[in-house]
Amino acid sequence: MNEVSANQLIIETIGEELGHLSIDQLVVLINRYKNGALVETLLEEFDLNIKSTMLVRSFPLVRVDKCPNCPADLGCPIASKSSKVFLSSHKEECWNCGHKPYVLNCQCSVCISLKKQQEIEAEIKVQDKLKIKKETIKNEYGSENYKKVKESSLGLKEKIFLSIVVRNCLSEDGKYIKPIKYSLEPLTPSQELTTMLIRHLTSRKILIPSIDSDVDSFVFDEDYNTSSYYTYEVKYLLNIETEDKYSFLIERLLYPDIDIDVFYEDFLMVWNEVALHECLSYLLFQMNDVGYNFSIGETTKTTFEKLLEIFSVGQIYNLIFRAVSNSTRAYQSRNYTKTHAMNMVIASCRNQGEKAIAEKWDLKPYSRIKQLPESELSRLLFTTILKVPYAGFSVAPTLTNLSMLLEQ
Repeated sequence: MNEVSANQLIIETIGEELGHLSIDQLVVLINRYKNGALVETLLEEFDLNIKSTMLVRSFPLVRVDKCPNCPADLGCPIASKSSKVFLSSHKEECWNCGHKPYVLNCQCSVCISLKKQQEIEAEIKVQDKLKIKKETIKNEYGSENYKKVKESSLGLKEKIFLSIVVRNCLSEDGKYIKPIKYSLEPLTPSQELTTMLIRHLTSRKILIPSIDSDVDSFVFDEDYNTSSYYTYEVKYLLNIETEDKYSFLIERLLYPDIDIDVFYEDFLMVWNEVALHECLSYLLFQMNDVGYNFSIGETTKTTFEKLLEIFSVGQIYNLIFRAVSNSTRAYQSRNYTKTHAMNMVIASCRNQGEKAIAEKWDLKPYSRIKQLPESELSRLLFTTILKVPYAGFSVAPTLTNLSMLLEQ
């Protein structure tokens, strides 16, 4: 566009300083301005009382299209004379409703109304989906779908596992178990053992997911069906049948009265699990601390299970610390690759342990570190039940040692 004609001008948008001009005069003024005439000459010739810099701003908009939101037209302002283009083509707007199609978040009344309507429709869809999901959760996980487990059928493992869950995650009103992720203290020495513990209880339907859990804690397919949930994010219910009041059940779980003489094999099994995972957690901590990307496999687990037949967790901390230190020095000497040096750690623990047994070392136990505090499971076993605090860390988990602790 090199010139403008009268029918292209949106007269309603003309500046009041140009109001005394006829349409023909306005067209001549605009075209002469865009063709390079001096502004001062134009101001004098057309008797305009306006600053030269304000002249272009007083020109009316040029009609470019129909407004999609009202019967009026979209218009573009005329560009200044120094511009190579005739119109500011990216600034079209409706002179009537103020619609600006080039603005992503147009604030004209129609766009605001449309946006609100879209938000309402989107919220309705969200609520509809939420309703479907909640109904699916109720149908799949409603408590009526589960047969209650008799309290009298619970073994030692179940009672111990339930106790640490209730002690750390029971809601204030006692009606449900809060999501495990909100526990302020570590339930067990490792996430692997905690997961194993929770799944032990859920697989036996002792703990069942609450339908009042956050919807996002359940996994849905594209048809909004669900058959799984996130272990650490759902709320749980105690699915236990008791012969007396529910409050008495909670009290028994909070303060378990367990006869170890009856369940000593199960107790020893749990102790071994705790001790093993305390060793594995310390191993991973030390490995990560020196930059090793180590994954625990069956060889590693078997090695530490064997060491725990003789040594306490504190003594194995000693073996691990020395093995990692020796491995680091070997790597820094550049005689070994990082992977080779890392793989030396487990063999070193095994060899040191065997040498300590053969040569009858007085292997000094190390202390816990603040990064790996005593877990709630360990505290329950040794402080609450055995009433021998910290014994699980300083004594090897053997039948002989358990018998000795029971005599104290």
